[in-house]
Amino acid sequence: MSRGPWVVKLRFDWGAGPFWVLTDDRGFDDFGCDEITEAVPVSDDLLAAVRDWDERMQRTYNRDVPQNSGMEDPVEEARWKADGRELARRLKAEVGADVRVEYAPLGGPMEVIEG
Repeated sequence: MSRGPWVVKLRFDWGAGPFWVLTDDRGFDDFGCDEITEAVPVSDDLLAAVRDWDERMQRTYNRDVPQNSGMEDPVEEARWKADGRELARRLKAEVGADVRVEYAPLGGPMEVIEG
């Protein structure tokens, strides 16, 4: 019997996520916005905001030259990363103290979000 998630990570990855959940020693599984409530309760408002945040970066994917994917404007990318950090803080407030929340934007270090 599962005791619930240990870690929920808000992490961008091309074509995956944006939620990554660790519930046991098998590692992380990615969850889309339409699936995450199977693992943890997340409000509709937060889900909509995370979906918008994820799609902002997903739209920059360059199928012809994948290594050229991503936001070209560094100010826009910094704003996107800051928005993700705020969404991770909101996620932490919703899932509570028993779940560790981490945030890892594309190409950035992982941060533990404190409650």
